[in-house]
Amino acid sequence: MIIHCSFIKPGVRFSAPVYFEDGQNMFLGENAPAKPFHISALKRWNIPFLVTEGHILPEDYVEENDVEELEPLDDDEDIAELEEI
Repeated sequence: MIIHCSFIKPGVRFSAPVYFEDGQNMFLGENAPAKPFHISALKRWNIPFLVTEGHILPEDYVEENDVEELEPLDDDEDIAELEEI
């Protein structure tokens, strides 16, 4: 997929790494959000487009690895400790 640089906005993420137009040098990693400095670099270097084999991820997309798992509370001691806090 070819991406015109005007589509790169802060927070946009892709399902696969994004490369500069040479297809070899990486611009963004998989699931890494674009930041303002990425956008200013594109403008400063006059980059017309980027390439990726992925697609744009929805803003509310969350990977399973991004969610911190919580341990269940088993005993009353843990609950009493929480009540103190």
